[in-house]
Amino acid sequence: MFLPLAIVLGVLLVVLAAYAGLLTARNRAIDNPLFYLLCATELVMIAALVIGIVTWSAADAHMSKGVFAAYLIGMVVATPIAAGWAFADRETRWGTGVLVVSALGLLVMTVRLVQLWGGHA
Repeated sequence: MFLPLAIVLGVLLVVLAAYAGLLTARNRAIDNPLFYLLCATELVMIAALVIGIVTWSAADAHMSKGVFAAYLIGMVVATPIAAGWAFADRETRWGTGVLVVSALGLLVMTVRLVQLWGGHA
């Protein structure tokens, strides 16, 4: 159950990074579609947190549950922080640039979560 959700999250993060990158390149501020995409991504991350913790008994026996939970919690917390920073700097192109960096960092964290789920330390 966790792996399909991680794939959906990865796709959302790639789309978020690409769209925010496009807005950054065009010197545009955050718009409604980007905000809605950010909200959808956060909702999927919250679902991943809940499902990941509820179903971690199905993961590899060698998975570090503490590290796995820390990644999940960190991802859920990082998005609102990046969004707050982006909205505070929305009058320049770098508000959307913050979201590009955040989405790419969260994508790396998602890949790491999948590795942890498979038992890779």
